[in-house]
Amino acid sequence: MAPEKREWSVPGPIRALLWWPGVAFVLVMVAPESAAVGIAASGAVLMLLGAVVPMALRRLRRSRPAPRGIDDRPTVELPTVELPPVERVA
Repeated sequence: MAPEKREWSVPGPIRALLWWPGVAFVLVMVAPESAAVGIAASGAVLMLLGAVVPMALRRLRRSRPAPRGIDDRPTVELPTVELPPVERVA
């Protein structure tokens, strides 16, 4: 059986950089004299956050093994279905 294809998503650093134009605009409005350095620094910080936060979340979400003797896997119980006998007509 062929493996299912995962849907593509935008990588974390690029997703974080989508905030860069808004942050740059606010920096220019607040401190126009230091806007060039602030814009470059904010881009670097956003890209760093976009790379570090997803990795940290993956580590936090990593499943921890259950203690021995406890089987906490989900189970499925199917109802019993009784079919009436089939009458043959020939």
